[in-house]
Amino acid sequence: MDYISTFMGEAFTPLAPNIEQIHIEDIAHALSLMCRANGHFVRFYSVAQHSINCANEAKARGLSERVQLACLLHDASEAYLSDITKPVKKHLSDYREIENRLQDVIYTKFLGLPLSDEESSRVHQIDHDILVCEFNALMKMKVFDTIPNMMSNPVFDFLGFIETEAEFINTFMVIQGQTPQEQKDVRTLVSELESGFLNRGKEDVLAFVDENKITEIFTEKLYIKKLSAQVDTAIHAYGILLSLPMILDDDETIEYLSLGAGNTGKPFDLSTSKRIAEFKFAKWDTKNNTIRQNKIFENFLELAIDVGSVGKKKYIYCLSAEEIVKFLTNSERALGSVLSRSSINKKHPDIQSRYKTVKEFYADYKHEVEIVGLNEFLDFSDVYGGESL
Repeated sequence: MDYISTFMGEAFTPLAPNIEQIHIEDIAHALSLMCRANGHFVRFYSVAQHSINCANEAKARGLSERVQLACLLHDASEAYLSDITKPVKKHLSDYREIENRLQDVIYTKFLGLPLSDEESSRVHQIDHDILVCEFNALMKMKVFDTIPNMMSNPVFDFLGFIETEAEFINTFMVIQGQTPQEQKDVRTLVSELESGFLNRGKEDVLAFVDENKITEIFTEKLYIKKLSAQVDTAIHAYGILLSLPMILDDDETIEYLSLGAGNTGKPFDLSTSKRIAEFKFAKWDTKNNTIRQNKIFENFLELAIDVGSVGKKKYIYCLSAEEIVKFLTNSERALGSVLSRSSINKKHPDIQSRYKTVKEFYADYKHEVEIVGLNEFLDFSDVYGGESL
């Protein structure tokens, strides 16, 4: 077999690269999972993160968008070839020829032409300068005595591959100028497009789609949406893990733990020898929280009427405790509306015959479940720009 199977499903032949089979999604995914320094750093630091640092340094130095993009993509061939350490690579002339040929195809794909000698020199210099900084930051011993003068602030902290992959895609889009239009409020942009197409026909729509690269943007947004689902799962899992040491008593033991977001086959996120709990890491908006309201009431109801955990305290740990309590205390929303898509209607058909509104049910069961803001244990102020939660 003379091809590799890529993340996006291409049967890609590295020795005879087809430019149409090269996708930024494949490059971002593969490089975010590859560790620099052949894995000898003190912690995981990906080729993708190195590439993002290079692109940011090129921008800070005032270099062209072509050079910025070249810095982001300068190791892109490794997505298809992997990497070989420098002391070995310099003895493999065939490998270096294959690597250079593939890299030129990648540059042609995204830059239109391979790099000029001057552009290549600038990319090489930034690659070396970032390498010096990251080796001194991430090796156990000092490697370089002379530190280059950097114009940016490279990030060498640990970043998960999902976060880095998304950041790589975002950096690619920003350099290519695909985001200024999207920086508008989405509703405003949609409204403008709706008005703009009045009395227009097929040819106008086709021209707009071609001129504004709508196909590429749509594909990228679908990909980012796929990543966001993984991010939600990661936030739920890591948020619970960070919270557990803060909320558990010294003599308390875990009976089961459900770290995945959504339905995982367990009734609640956490059951211990002393408590059962649900965790919510969404910060409520100032206006539309209907979906969050439905889910939080469903969670509250299930905890409140649970009969399988006699003697245990019941909790909902969340970012928006004040908003949640206010909703449960004051909401006149009918239970039929709030639970319209919930399986609780089948499991507990008597609930709606006994209670008409959210606040009626909460008034009878508010002492059954304690709603606790996670800001009591963890500091989220940096995430929300200093906002109180």
